[in-house]
Amino acid sequence: DKLNSYLSTDCKHVNNVLMWWTQWQATYPTLCCMALNYLSISATSVDIEHIFSCGQLVLSHVCNHLLAQMTCAILCLSSWSLLGLVKDEDVLKV
Repeated sequence: DKLNSYLSTDCKHVNNVLMWWTQWQATYPTLCCMALNYLSISATSVDIEHIFSCGQLVLSHVCNHLLAQMTCAILCLSSWSLLGLVKDEDVLKV
């Protein structure tokens, strides 16, 4: 599959990661969408209160000790799941 293909490629230093993903979009369309979503700061018309409210739904008070990277990963995964970029059964496997 595309993820295994991407993971098996040699690592190369690039100066512009966003440009790299744009160039490889045809080869890795889903991964590209996920990478651009993760790497870019998107403009939003959604109220900041709504964004924090969604975050609170994902991150309960019980999980308030998570690291920032883990919090970002969970919120991205939630968004990608709603967009159909990842399958629920794949998430459950992990």
